[in-house]
Amino acid sequence: MMEEIRKLVSEGRTVSICAKGYSMNPFIMHMRDQITLGPWTDEQIKKGAVVLVKDLRGNFLIHRIIRRDGDVLILMGDGNIGIKEKAYVKDVIALMHGVIRKGRTYTVRSCAWRLYSWFWKLLTPVRRYPLALWRRMNPQQPLR
Repeated sequence: MMEEIRKLVSEGRTVSICAKGYSMNPFIMHMRDQITLGPWTDEQIKKGAVVLVKDLRGNFLIHRIIRRDGDVLILMGDGNIGIKEKAYVKDVIALMHGVIRKGRTYTVRSCAWRLYSWFWKLLTPVRRYPLALWRRMNPQQPLR
């Protein structure tokens, strides 16, 4: 499936896929939200962007870039506290352009998404506390 997404994105198309996994919780929900992915330019692959990428271990991830050192990306899911992954820019498959939640589309350029991204980045040192509260209120189901 990832190769098909790569092909469509390289043709300039956008693709929507259902979110799977919990690493981007609480803002991208497993099996509820759809992620709109599309083409990207090198300038867009920067700190704060959310990308679909194949990491150095061969896993496909949709995570936020927390640092870029030349062609090396350091990634972390919004729902992670300290787990970081590495990938190369050449392994970026697509850039997230938006999230579709309950029929409503939130683009990454929208004021709401930018405000969320800024605020969540600000909370990184203490993120464990709001995440713990959120997880108690929303227990995670096993992945299928």
